[in-house]
Amino acid sequence: MRPKTFDQTQALEAAMLQFWESGFEGSSMQNLVERMGISRQSLYDTYGNKRELFEAALKKYRDEIIEPKLEELMETSRSPSELIRRHLEWIANGTEQMPIGCLVVRTATEISVDDSEIGRLLDDCVKQARHAVQRTIERGQKTGEFDSGRSAADLASIVIASGMGLHVLRRLPDQGRSVRPSIDSILTGLKASATEH
Repeated sequence: MRPKTFDQTQALEAAMLQFWESGFEGSSMQNLVERMGISRQSLYDTYGNKRELFEAALKKYRDEIIEPKLEELMETSRSPSELIRRHLEWIANGTEQMPIGCLVVRTATEISVDDSEIGRLLDDCVKQARHAVQRTIERGQKTGEFDSGRSAADLASIVIASGMGLHVLRRLPDQGRSVRPSIDSILTGLKASATEH
């Protein structure tokens, strides 16, 4: 077999960005080989097929995009409410260097994930995010920042569901600004109501 003469890390990152921007169905093999700067044969030899390439790109997204953001929730120098706020603001505003939205959320709304490796990967990503948020919520319950009368798991689910919704809304023409909830309102929903004190 001929040795691979391209940078596989760079090529996979290019594939990840292509899928992130256009989705699995919206990314043709021609889109991918052009974006990755390799031939079709090199793609098949290295990654197998489009689905296997997508799975590799999704794992890269998990490792390089999701996990570093979740690690930020573990910072002990900031209050739990500030960490949750920063996390949701990052989702709502994004960055100019990255495509709009989330590859995990886009994939979940685009293709069937029943009994598939892709479905397992998506489920793992969501569970990983929920666990990280829940740990931050638990710390906030101890400091009185979040409602201790509700389970941390339920409050974490509110954050995850809100974040996924914000990712979807950002794909609207106005990035959903006219309909999306404010970060303040989401955070208020995590706190005990005044009547409970």
